[in-house]
Amino acid sequence: MTTTMMARGTGFVSAVFDPRVHVTYAVLWTGAYEALVAGHDWRPTAGTALRAATLLAMLLYLRLIDERKDESYDRVHNPDRPLVTGLVTAAGLRRAGRVVVAVVLAANVLYAPWSAVVAVAFFGYAALLTPLERRFPVLRDRPLVNIAVVYPVQLLIGVYLAVSAGSPAVRPVLVFAFAFLHFEFARKTVREVAPGSRMYSATALGPAGSALVALGCAVAACALTGLLWPYAVLVIPIAAAAAFLGGRVPAWPKPAAMLFLIVLYAGLIVAGAV
Repeated sequence: MTTTMMARGTGFVSAVFDPRVHVTYAVLWTGAYEALVAGHDWRPTAGTALRAATLLAMLLYLRLIDERKDESYDRVHNPDRPLVTGLVTAAGLRRAGRVVVAVVLAANVLYAPWSAVVAVAFFGYAALLTPLERRFPVLRDRPLVNIAVVYPVQLLIGVYLAVSAGSPAVRPVLVFAFAFLHFEFARKTVREVAPGSRMYSATALGPAGSALVALGCAVAACALTGLLWPYAVLVIPIAAAAAFLGGRVPAWPKPAAMLFLIVLYAGLIVAGAV
């Protein structure tokens, strides 16, 4: 039984939660936040490692929630998802979620009790999303309404970082909030929208409006750093926007959105370490 559960868990992670991508993202986000707040001479600590591990666990929890929350949509649009194929079960996902919650709270309550309180708020809000969307389908089926309801979980991750690091300032949290919103809108901006798909370009924004929102979020993220060099990183989303709006590509290039995050976050770490 244990071997089977481990195999299913490994299969789930391999299918929808690539450790290489998510570990890198959690480390970069944590390091970039701390370095931005420090300003200079930043060095990672044991607290940095705990925060990065907690972020990784939070991202995994969101994936566990999304797998159940999006099951009906995935049966039509993503039939290879683990829950749809039967690789994992809803009960198994709930058990895994409870383990993640227990580990995160146990680790953080010992290090910084208030950060554990924020983690409770994060897990509680994330857990409410599934029953909310089932009770009110409009929250699930309209992308702009959905992002308004779902996005607070990302903000709570930023608040967790701020509280855990002892630097509860709003501006640094907003830097990463807008950076992620850039990625979120960019990856769901396409020219031709399949019926029923949840793309922002299928909303009243249209393809051009969705692309401009993605670009605007990137600009806001760089501006909120209060530094000059991040504006140079805008060449990435500007080039992607030009390619999409000019009709040279059918969708906003997802690698460009990922590259923007990587370069901005890595740059913040380097700038804060000197």
